Amino acid sequence: MSEKVKILLRKVGLTDYEVNAYLVLLEKGALTAKQISYGAQIPFSKVYQVLNGLEKKGWIEVTRKRPSKYFPKAPEAALKSAKAAMESEWIQVEKTVADELTPLYERIKTKEKYDIWILRGLPNIASKFKEMIKNCRKELLVAFPSVKEDFIMDFLLLIRSSIIEKAQVRFMVSKGLSENIHRAFSKIGEVRLRDKMFGGGAISDGVEVLLLFSDDRGEVTAIWSDHPGLAGLAKDYFNYLWKESKSEP
Repeated sequence: MSEKVKILLRKVGLTDYEVNAYLVLLEKGALTAKQISYGAQIPFSKVYQVLNGLEKKGWIEVTRKRPSKYFPKAPEAALKSAKAAMESEWIQVEKTVADELTPLYERIKTKEKYDIWILRGLPNIASKFKEMIKNCRKELLVAFPSVKEDFIMDFLLLIRSSIIEKAQVRFMVSKGLSENIHRAFSKIGEVRLRDKMFGGGAISDGVEVLLLFSDDRGEVTAIWSDHPGLAGLAKDYFNYLWKESKSEP
C-alpha cells in the first residue's frame, strides 16, 4: 500500500496502528485479534485497544462469537463516517473557540484608533455621506446650516435613495428655506426649524458623525469621524437644539 494512502488515512483520524490493522483486514479479510496483531505488527497487549478504536470510528465490524473476528468496512462507508465525525467535531470546535476568543477580539477592536477625516468638495462629502446612510440602521440625525438649496437637494436625493425604511430620520434646518424643500424633508422624516445655525452635519446611529462648515462664499468643508466620544457629543448637541426648535414651516 502506498505511503500516500497511509498519510491520508492518518489525516482522517486513524492512528498508525489503526491504519496498519485496517489495511491488513483489507488484504486478508476477516481475522482474529491475534492474527491482526501478527499481520499488522501490533503488540498483542495493544491490539484490542486498536480494534475498539477502529470499531468506534466506523472502519471495522466484529462478530461476538469466540474467537471474535474482525471485518473491514467498505472504504466509502468508512470515509463517510469519518467525514460526519469530523464535521460534528468541527462544529463543536468552531463554537467553543468563537465563544471563548470573540470577546477578546472585540476588546482589541475597541482599543483601535479612530479615524478623523477632513473632506473638501461636494463629491467627497457626498460620497462619505452616502456611505454613512448605507451603514445607518436605526437613526439618522441631519442638521443643515444656511447653504445653497441645490446643495441641500443633492443631499436629500442621497438620503431618499439609500436610507432603509426602519431608520428614524430627523432634520433640523435654518428658517427661510423654500416650501418645496421643506416638503421634501417632511416626506423622509420629521423636520424642525431654527432661526440660526452656525454649522450642520449628520450623525448615523450615534457612532459616525459628519460635521459641515460653510464660509462666506458658500464653500463647504466637512469633518468625518467614527470616534464615539465625538459622535456622542454631536448627538447630545443636536438633541439640545432639537428641543428648542420649531416644527412649523
